[in-house]
Amino acid sequence: MSPSPKVLRPVLGAIAVAFVLVGCQESHESKPESETPMRDQFTHPDEIATGDDGLVRRNGETEPYTGPVVIRDRDWNLRYFAYYQHGKLHGPEMKFWDDGTLRRCYDFDNGLKIRHRTWFENGNQERDATFVAGHARGPHQTWYEDGSPRWKGNFVGELQWDGHIVDHAPDGTILWDATFDHGRFLSGTYPESEQQKLIEAGMVKPENALYPLKNEADNPQKTEKN
Repeated sequence: MSPSPKVLRPVLGAIAVAFVLVGCQESHESKPESETPMRDQFTHPDEIATGDDGLVRRNGETEPYTGPVVIRDRDWNLRYFAYYQHGKLHGPEMKFWDDGTLRRCYDFDNGLKIRHRTWFENGNQERDATFVAGHARGPHQTWYEDGSPRWKGNFVGELQWDGHIVDHAPDGTILWDATFDHGRFLSGTYPESEQQKLIEAGMVKPENALYPLKNEADNPQKTEKN
């Protein structure tokens, strides 16, 4: 699910010219030290603005901006990096923790986000999600801070669960291990707290409930006897 070469090519070229940087790598390595460049070689976020047409330009300029945008701290450690092409984010937009490790990496293609990744301060990954047309669609996975799995599945439409979904509680207990079709529950395990909602939505028949029904009105067999 890495960004396509056409997305990264101009970005990698800019980074190579400006400074040595390990970008959005799956191994989540810390960035290496690099030779300190002149401060005015880099465009700062304060030096750009978004116009009414949605394109980013350097202050006082008319042409949409193409190039890197960088923030460094007092010790010249990289804190933020983004690349713009013709006024739109293109390639990785990255933020870093104080120790220099990656905090987040959003990948863009011509202004639209195509991937969203974040990491906890301890270095463990927090989220990895794909986007289509700027919306969360496709594979999506999250983790707890200790590195244990939290949620894994697939989104379609307006954040509808689709396919095999697995959701864990902080203690590792499985909450959901189920199959969905465009947001509609088909089969599998679900949390007890969700059972009544699934019954009311017609996705689970009362006689097929995984947990004891809370009242007689939920049980058609008992209702018939009355």
